[in-house]
Amino acid sequence: MVNTRCPLENKESFLHKIKGSQVIIPDLYALFPGWVFNINSNYDIVKKQTDIWLESWVESDSLRHRMQIADFAKFAACFYPDAQEEECLIMSYYHLWIFLWDDELDCGPLTDDPQKALLVRKETDATLDYTLGEKPFDGHPPLMAPAMSAFSSVAEKVVAGTTTQARQRILSELKSYVGGACILPFYRNNGTKDFLTVKGYLEQREASGGCGATIALILYVYHLNIPASILDHEAMRTIKDQASMLVHLINDIVSFHKELTVNQFDSIVPVLAIENKCSLQQAIDDACKLVCEARRILEDAEKRVPVLTGHADLDRQIKQYIQGCKDVVSGVLQWSYRNERYFGKHTKQEGNKIFLDILQ
Repeated sequence: MVNTRCPLENKESFLHKIKGSQVIIPDLYALFPGWVFNINSNYDIVKKQTDIWLESWVESDSLRHRMQIADFAKFAACFYPDAQEEECLIMSYYHLWIFLWDDELDCGPLTDDPQKALLVRKETDATLDYTLGEKPFDGHPPLMAPAMSAFSSVAEKVVAGTTTQARQRILSELKSYVGGACILPFYRNNGTKDFLTVKGYLEQREASGGCGATIALILYVYHLNIPASILDHEAMRTIKDQASMLVHLINDIVSFHKELTVNQFDSIVPVLAIENKCSLQQAIDDACKLVCEARRILEDAEKRVPVLTGHADLDRQIKQYIQGCKDVVSGVLQWSYRNERYFGKHTKQEGNKIFLDILQ
């Protein structure tokens, strides 16, 4: 059970206090010295195919337009820069789907409806078990809404391109994410609606964020067959956990201003500002310090990875997985700067510094 503080009535005063303030998001690339930032060469082809796929199952013109602006082909190209064309395409499909699924809970009709969120969890879990479970696509399929049918086409490729062990890991991460995301409406409607502490927020973010599945899908993208004993090694788990934390922190830093416009406080920046009673700018700077610390922990863990297994191909795969974890981190940074989902077309920018007016 996480500790909370700052009762509901303080939210309005907090919004009033920050309205009209100006902040700078510093050059986030500078927080990752020596890291590689690449984009998959198949981006243009993947973009065309993703737009066609989007048209095939998303009926709402406004929703299609929003997803096209977000550009999930670029997302996949940034997150998986060394993937072959088909794998990059499937990751574009998957992340477009998961963002649509998540937005329903985060800022859509299910945001304040815990009972419907539970129903969505049940329906989603049924499709996940049918497509990625012990016997994929065996037997009578569950009833699927168009969105879940779209996921089914992604799952077919994942099943064909992974070992049983890798598929089970992907399924486990997905179900964990679905469970965490679907519980958020209960937090938002729990009667007190207090702010979470920084510690409590980070625990909730880890439970409800989808990065675990994004990282597990590295096993599909590069067709890796790494034993569980190695993936579960202390250093490998630390790399995975810190990569996930870095993705969450970066996403929070670039998106908090957008979420404040719809009264969403589930972001590290306002949580830091409220708990530490500091300005938004100081909270952004403190969030960047958390990024640097997580990066340091990840890099230290790299030095402890058992990469001399005596099998050259396995050693190569381990290194590919580690680089894949780091690519996911550099990918969220690149994608955030290179699409209009968070900053729009006309945000003031100097190099990689972003200048924002809050709640204007």
